[in-house]
Amino acid sequence: MLLADGSVRTYFALPPDYPFEPTPLPQLPHLPLGAGPDAWPPQRPPQHDAKRKHLADPDEGFHSRYPKQPRFESAPQQLAPHGAVDRHALRRAFLKYAKMLNESAAQRRSYLEGGRVPCLACGRSSKDFADVHGLVMHAYNPPNADSFIDHLGLHKALCVLMGWDYTKVPENSKAYQSLLPDLVQASREDLIIWPPTVIIRNTATGRKKDGRSEGLGNKEMDKKISELGFTGGKSKSLYGKEGHLGLTLIKFANSPAGLKEAERLVDFLERQDHGRMGWLRAQPRQSLDSDNSPLLVETDNRTGEKKRILYGYLAISSDMDELDSDSRKRASLKSKREFDPSD
Repeated sequence: MLLADGSVRTYFALPPDYPFEPTPLPQLPHLPLGAGPDAWPPQRPPQHDAKRKHLADPDEGFHSRYPKQPRFESAPQQLAPHGAVDRHALRRAFLKYAKMLNESAAQRRSYLEGGRVPCLACGRSSKDFADVHGLVMHAYNPPNADSFIDHLGLHKALCVLMGWDYTKVPENSKAYQSLLPDLVQASREDLIIWPPTVIIRNTATGRKKDGRSEGLGNKEMDKKISELGFTGGKSKSLYGKEGHLGLTLIKFANSPAGLKEAERLVDFLERQDHGRMGWLRAQPRQSLDSDNSPLLVETDNRTGEKKRILYGYLAISSDMDELDSDSRKRASLKSKREFDPSD
């Protein structure tokens, strides 16, 4: 039995005069998918709050001023506890800012390089933050209630981008920045582009007389994917100023069934070592004699015909800049765990 003082005893261990009055059980916050190590946002233990109160400046109440952070003039508003926020709104904010951070390679690189960066949630200038660590602490401790959800969403998006542990309270010790490589990779690969999209590489076939690159078109790619036994995907070959980019998007249905078919295609390519890692090994050959590279071209023993070896992988947040501008504008991000019945 749970007693009023928080202890647990069996019925027979209670004293004879124990007053049997109903005691409400503590309300646990709703945890997101993958609760436990993935519980987010992290919450400060009570004793830590007491320490913060002791160390805070007298005119700042419970909101201490972190080193290297500016002292904002507006008085802090009363914020809801981190564990009492709208989980659905919080998830939407996280996915929104994860997309924004990855929409261009230049922007993503500016955060990964660790210099001064702006706050996407409230628009504060990069001059206000010494580095991404300072921005993360600002996002976890926003200055007002109006942007509380947006800042917490940005907090997690930044941690996933940087490979930091978003389940730990960010502190000046920077202990939250330590995360096992496997967990870093897992948190990044969980953010998939939606609708489910498979990026197919090495689809250029040569050059025209004018020097522009040519490659497999939409109908040709649809036929190839169908011949491999996969249905429901629609091809979109990408072109630039120099012609075909050697890259084709295969977009699947905006549904769990579409994701399953996309993953089936990716698994098929992975089994042949033609997935993301396979492409990283083959990619340098593009700048050399690609038509004769066994990593990029295979020859039919019967006909002698040369065919491009297709590589492909499921598009995740860090692939956002590989999409064409229209696809990037229409795309969103989703957590793949949402569709995993084992979670």
